[in-house]
Amino acid sequence: MLVMLTSCQETEKAPVANYQYHSVDTTVSSRGISVPVTYVTPIADADEAFPLVVMAHGHGGTRHEEGSFSAIAERLAVRGIASIRMDFPGCGDSTETFANNNLGNMTADLLAARDFAIDQAAIDRDRVGLFGWSMGGRLVLLLGDRNDEFKLMANWSPVAGNDANSMVAFLGGRSRYAALRTRAEQQGSVPFTTQWEQQQQLGLQWFEDLERSRPLDAISQFRGPLLVLYGDIDEVVVPEVSEAAIKAAINSSEVIRHVVHGADHGLGIFSDEGALTEEAINTTVAFLSERI
Repeated sequence: MLVMLTSCQETEKAPVANYQYHSVDTTVSSRGISVPVTYVTPIADADEAFPLVVMAHGHGGTRHEEGSFSAIAERLAVRGIASIRMDFPGCGDSTETFANNNLGNMTADLLAARDFAIDQAAIDRDRVGLFGWSMGGRLVLLLGDRNDEFKLMANWSPVAGNDANSMVAFLGGRSRYAALRTRAEQQGSVPFTTQWEQQQQLGLQWFEDLERSRPLDAISQFRGPLLVLYGDIDEVVVPEVSEAAIKAAINSSEVIRHVVHGADHGLGIFSDEGALTEEAINTTVAFLSERI
């Protein structure tokens, strides 16, 4: 494993191929549900096939993530890389309740979106990568044992710790976590208000999936390039959690650590700190386009 630290200046060197592209909002079938997706593909010559990046948003986010995921998809497309991104249960344009939001369902939806995209004639199924943010990053890490399916992985502040430990503080500490879980056991789900005043209904399966998942074990099996990007003042997924993913990636061919200095968990996306967001987007697009 080779661990490297990148700088913002280094991310601006990736050439732009200047493809035109299509962006389509549609749905894919997963678990008997219609899952909203946005599929972006460069416009191909007759026999041209493009690599694909599958994108996974964070807990309570959307497939657009305030425009940041849209920007990444568009910048990949002009470089000749297709992408697909989905709204997980209870998020964005999803018609499901948030009580169906759990790792099992989200993984199924991510893979269904991937399958939809690679069935298109313009996609090179041997060049597929993953990108996730926060809980979406956890999904990416959990697929680290699928080396035949995914060639590289990029993450923003992944919820990387094995079992539920990385989310205990997010729910208010161990006693609060235990109380919420007990109510979910009794009622099937429990209301929860995030620190951003989002109203969510956490299902029992959300807790159970979280507790038995082991993303650090999975990423230790990944052999391709890995990017882990995080803000140095992130208090939601603290830097030590992102660093744990880097440490665990013992079989990756290349591990890139990128620290966005002065950034919290939002990486400037939910504030007026556009330079921080541009740094995160530029770094991610360069990593994906140069390695896929």
